[in-house]
Amino acid sequence: MRTLGVFLSIISFSAALLAQEKQSLPSRLAQKGILNHMDVGVTAGTMGIGIDLAVPVTDYVRIRAGYSYMPRFTIKSNFPIETSNGGFAQSISKDFGLESLDKEQINTFINNNSTLFEQPQYQDVKDFFVDICNLEEINSDATMGFKPNLHQFRFLVDVMPFRNNKHWSFTTGFFAGPSNIASASNLEKETTLLRCVLDYNNIYIKTCDQSLPDIYMTDRCGTIHDITSMLKKAGVAGFPLGFFEDGDKAMMVPAPNATVRAEMEISKIRPYIGFGYNTHLSRNKKWNMNVDAGVMFLCGKPRVYVDNVYKIDVKSINIDEDNFDIVHPNEDGSDFVVDEPLSHIDLVRDMYNMPNGKVRDMVNTISKFKVYPNLSVTFSYRLY
Repeated sequence: MRTLGVFLSIISFSAALLAQEKQSLPSRLAQKGILNHMDVGVTAGTMGIGIDLAVPVTDYVRIRAGYSYMPRFTIKSNFPIETSNGGFAQSISKDFGLESLDKEQINTFINNNSTLFEQPQYQDVKDFFVDICNLEEINSDATMGFKPNLHQFRFLVDVMPFRNNKHWSFTTGFFAGPSNIASASNLEKETTLLRCVLDYNNIYIKTCDQSLPDIYMTDRCGTIHDITSMLKKAGVAGFPLGFFEDGDKAMMVPAPNATVRAEMEISKIRPYIGFGYNTHLSRNKKWNMNVDAGVMFLCGKPRVYVDNVYKIDVKSINIDEDNFDIVHPNEDGSDFVVDEPLSHIDLVRDMYNMPNGKVRDMVNTISKFKVYPNLSVTFSYRLY
């Protein structure tokens, strides 16, 4: 109770000081038009929704500060999954003899080789066929969802240059927020497909480093498929991104948790310039409306980062008689080494000659954005 009494005393004392300050403020600053009122408002527009505080510092200058948030939504788009010899579904049907998703055939293959699949080195092969059975259909496209992540603080200065018309203003200032403003990732329903791709690549990598014995499968027609040899020709499976500056091919593969993701980043500080129109909505000037139009500068082209990208030297694939696409020779030429995928690759600046399709369209569109338009409306209430 004693603590509560002290707390209430502090609140009462603070309220008294604020009341006294409010009474004295107009008499000291009203004639100069400095801090003689404060507006609080809500904003909606291309920057999202937010809150806004505005105070005048002279008859011709107003300062605004606020925070805006873009509501989350998802834009869906399909992106192709390929191997060196075609789409993923085409490669599966060709290399594994699965012209259609015949679950009975696959389950029979698993049961007939149960002893083989108990061995640890064949676990990826078993996982691959089990995941294939869980698919409704084998396809070569994965659906990705693009989501904005735009939330930022703003500090703006309005200059009203016309003596007899205070409605119009020119605005300058800046927005500040996290550099990561959007992301794209696979939809949850694509997890099984991406896990199949991951299993496929694990089998391929083990084939490359010769840690997996040869695999053979007999299809429904009695044809024996040499899966190991076919995998060598098919190559790694993933999302084709184009080429690096040195001519090497870029292929993004699913992460170890069977996901794919891209992050879009811009500068944390974003200058702004524009103009506005302000008007009163009530006779007592308590309710007001402000319309803003302008551009936020992104300080250069956005960056789109992805991980798990294989850099494939297409010129030297045939150096190895087995035609692997993610191996390279040691410096002394004594052996071949399986490559590791690269991280933090910028699709906008690091990729060239991207294949026609959704990835190329997305990157081309993003690379053109050097400014972000602002068109917003603020409804405010005058506190004093």
